[in-house]
Amino acid sequence: MGIRKADVTMYVFILGVLLSGMWLAQQVGTDWSPVLLAIVAVVAAGWTVYYRFSVGPRIEANRRDGGEHEGEDAGSSTAAKTGDDA
Repeated sequence: MGIRKADVTMYVFILGVLLSGMWLAQQVGTDWSPVLLAIVAVVAAGWTVYYRFSVGPRIEANRRDGGEHEGEDAGSSTAAKTGDDA
């Protein structure tokens, strides 16, 4: 399995979130350092791998199943939406 555009996009998003968090931490006195930046890059890569192999497949399965939640059958979700108790 190669690196997909979605993987790069997710990595950039996560890296941006972590860098934003670092900037907020800097506002209260934490200094930036090359070591801290390297740690953030590695953590972002870890979250990207987690997303690709754990979260992504569940999202795709949910899309294929028509958006139903795990453990719910179609009848219970329809009854919940309409308020009918069959």
